[in-house]
Amino acid sequence: MSNSPSVPLILDVDTGIDDALALLYAAAGEEAELVGVTTVAGNVEIEHVTRNTLAVLELAGRGEVEVAVGAAAPLARALTPTPETHGPEGIGRATVPPPRAAPSGRGAAQLIVETARARPGEVTLVALGPLTNVAAALLWEPRLPRLLKRLAIMGGTFREAGNTTPVTEWNMTVDPEAAACVLRRFGRDGAPLPLLMGLDVTQRAAILPRHLAALRERAGDCALVRFVEDSLDFYFDFHERYDGFRGAHVHDPFVVGSVLDPALLSRRVELPVAVELGGERTAGQTVADWKGTGGEPPNCEVPLDGRGEAFVERLVDRLAALAARRRG
Repeated sequence: MSNSPSVPLILDVDTGIDDALALLYAAAGEEAELVGVTTVAGNVEIEHVTRNTLAVLELAGRGEVEVAVGAAAPLARALTPTPETHGPEGIGRATVPPPRAAPSGRGAAQLIVETARARPGEVTLVALGPLTNVAAALLWEPRLPRLLKRLAIMGGTFREAGNTTPVTEWNMTVDPEAAACVLRRFGRDGAPLPLLMGLDVTQRAAILPRHLAALRERAGDCALVRFVEDSLDFYFDFHERYDGFRGAHVHDPFVVGSVLDPALLSRRVELPVAVELGGERTAGQTVADWKGTGGEPPNCEVPLDGRGEAFVERLVDRLAALAARRRG
């Protein structure tokens, strides 16, 4: 049992198979105080995202967590969901009962801003989908970068190939205007630098069939284990078809894990990072000024390596422990 104080988190999600695992991970440990969850359209449409989020929290025994509905579309573009990656409803082949809880009466940007105002300097906002809600909250409250303890983002790629176009990562590609807005305003004028975890690091965390076998052996047959298996089976098919291995990169939970335990990350650098807005294949590209030739100060902390295998083992441990508690 950890004696460290818990970390207050707001998770901004587009649930999504790996978002679902991130929610389970945050719900499973004592290190996280899950202050609220906000939903944004991305992997699937906002109705599916919100339903999935409520259902996964209930599966984890955290149905009391406030879930606020956010943006149904990017700031300036049409939504392009990815059913081939996450399934038509976002959770692969898994099924979940209709959630008992209803979404909050507050919207996503309202929850983010009001929570940050009520607890200045305490709450970390972890953005695991397109940055539309974060941009909306920032436009509502320009002081947001100083009110949050930190912003952590799953997004971008620097030295790895893209997973959407040859040079772009999914979250940034869906709403590059929102991403550009956020990176222009966060990390400036003494505000904490956002943690920007791109594919360079998140792809080091890959869950494989042997991990699922270990989870079932330890936790047995229960609703949570079946959900994880059925959702990841679809994700495994996708990665086998497009990436040549049977398994799945667990981008989003690795970000949550790294916020709770920064020792999972290494080779951190502070960099000026911009988001490309034009180009048929480059909109959403994260452009780092490695040599500082542009004259801009750093606006992001970018990790270049991480303990992906150790994290996946920890993820399995957390899921097994959560499944045991839910069975008991």
